[in-house]
Amino acid sequence: MSDAIETAKLYIEDENYEEAFKLAKKRHGKDDVDSYLTIMDLLIEKDYLLALEEKGLYYQYYDETHGDGDYGEKYFDEYLKKQPRSINVICDKALSRFNKNKIDEALEYMDKAEEKYKSYSPIEKPRISKKEVIMGKIELLIQAKRYDEALKNLDKYESQFGGDTKSDLYKGQMLQKNGKNNEALEYLDKSLLNEDTIIAFNAKGDALYELHEYKDALKFYNNCIDYEKQVDDLELLTNFNYKAAFCCVKLGNDGEAIKYLNKTINLLNEHGRLPKDLEAIYQKCSFEKERIMKTGEVEDKEFKKTRFFSARTSIIILIIILILYVILKMIGY
Repeated sequence: MSDAIETAKLYIEDENYEEAFKLAKKRHGKDDVDSYLTIMDLLIEKDYLLALEEKGLYYQYYDETHGDGDYGEKYFDEYLKKQPRSINVICDKALSRFNKNKIDEALEYMDKAEEKYKSYSPIEKPRISKKEVIMGKIELLIQAKRYDEALKNLDKYESQFGGDTKSDLYKGQMLQKNGKNNEALEYLDKSLLNEDTIIAFNAKGDALYELHEYKDALKFYNNCIDYEKQVDDLELLTNFNYKAAFCCVKLGNDGEAIKYLNKTINLLNEHGRLPKDLEAIYQKCSFEKERIMKTGEVEDKEFKKTRFFSARTSIIILIIILILYVILKMIGY
């Protein structure tokens, strides 16, 4: 048994649960997960509520299997049995439901968290503001691709709290997703005045693309490409690369288009089986590349890197290999 666990037991015997809790979190910070979880269990046995939420958060965010896909929900449920008005844990449970693809239930819990703000548990001041609860719901709607609902909630947010950098970004993005490209540009420009983000660059590129401003759209897609190593969202990566290709096509620069098309095709090839929307983009890029190459006006330099032998050369090489094989067999190899 580790020294940390022994020390935690002494704290718990003295009912100094807060120090035991702090010690456990330090062990987690030092990657001593076994000690961390053991101390949390000791605290849970003593009905220390913060340990229940903490262990749930561990399985929600840190555990590789997320507690066999439970995302800590059983710990949040146990907590809510004891403190059903906890804003913090209602939001935690909402995220667990969302991660299990129970979108409507997740949104219901976020609504419940907002309602409970009028009478939250007196022993627990919410660590997140009502404003952040509403923004959290908006972010879940965006992740669920329910763009129309997200836009309505952003209007509500803006009427209650005014605009800020995050709401300007999301509202610009949602206006663009809902086809309101000129309005989207106003909000995206406000967001970019405060902070450069790939999401804003991509959304502004999309708005300009839909408005047929291909030269300007390409600039913003290239801004995204400059920082693409920071992106692990395949859909986002694909979007700004393939649309950069089609900007070049629209601008009559097929040579540049081929570079972007090859990059997008290779990117998607690395991921094997694709969702329908990405598969459609893959096919679109492949067909466009084929169309350009058939014109005979563009050289595919990347394709030329792979060398192929002529049929005659291949036959000669095969004969040489066969002769060498026979000689080696004759001398006993």
